[in-house]
Amino acid sequence: MTSLAGEFLALKSNQRRVVHFVLCEYALRKWNQYTSSQDEIRYTESVVGTEQQVDKQLVTDALESARQGADFDHIEARYREPIVSMHDDDLEFPENIEFAYYAIYNLFRKYTLGEDVDDWLIVNQALSSEQDNEKWRSLLSNAIQRARGLLA
Repeated sequence: MTSLAGEFLALKSNQRRVVHFVLCEYALRKWNQYTSSQDEIRYTESVVGTEQQVDKQLVTDALESARQGADFDHIEARYREPIVSMHDDDLEFPENIEFAYYAIYNLFRKYTLGEDVDDWLIVNQALSSEQDNEKWRSLLSNAIQRARGLLA
């Protein structure tokens, strides 16, 4: 993966953006596969003991918001409680689904809120949404090639 990481880091920022979105669209598919198999995802927030329900649409909305570069549906506010609950271990997902969730959250932070999020972090998290690490190389390679082809 090191040489592909180097290839990614050598890309121009607009090409890195393409890679981010290609990989986060993949992570979104993993998220949607998981959530479609769940009726409701509920958890108890431990600080005040309230029961919460996971907003299954949030991740999709966040990716679209990042694509548009605008927080069109209060995405930032909608993320607050679940992110804190994940840090407190009140809300837990399977590891690859947690990576998908964080990848798109960080994509949103970078491209909507303009926060300084490490480019490789988003790539790493999005790739980790795939449980079979044998596929990571081809996922990243294809995303890099797509970025180069779209911008050539």
